[in-house]
Amino acid sequence: MALVIEDGSGKADADSFATAAELAQFAVDYGFTVPAGTADQESLLRRAGVEMWRFQWVGNQFHDEQGLPWPRYYTIRRGFMADGVSLPRAIKLGQMALACEIYQDDTDPPEERTGAVTRERVEGAVDVQYAEITSYKGKPVSGRQSDGFFSKYTLGQYSGKLVRA
Repeated sequence: MALVIEDGSGKADADSFATAAELAQFAVDYGFTVPAGTADQESLLRRAGVEMWRFQWVGNQFHDEQGLPWPRYYTIRRGFMADGVSLPRAIKLGQMALACEIYQDDTDPPEERTGAVTRERVEGAVDVQYAEITSYKGKPVSGRQSDGFFSKYTLGQYSGKLVRA
């Protein structure tokens, strides 16, 4: 089934702000990897759209039954009140970044990543010890590029923190 793209009217069946082609270009532009197939790219965009509901967005939904958390009203951007029907470019870019991050977590789960090598011993057999991951790169989804795109539209620095179930 083809993606239903949100156009600012608060469509009840909208499941993305971006198309699969836009996601593929975003991945090239920002150095991410996404699957080559359109259906897989659309699936990632749908998953990112659902995850966006977890963020604590400023303002209020435009319609009660809208499919995505934007458009919103009572949102101030650059000192001006949003009109409730426009979609900030950062929201679209954020969804695409989030889709790329979800794919990265699918292919390289954070819980299986290792930190820097802290000790390596070579005597017949190799013994390598890794540091515990404490930086943002080890956290699933939250604390990444999508947070930068969403930051001025969410409540608080860590309001969009996502945790795997």
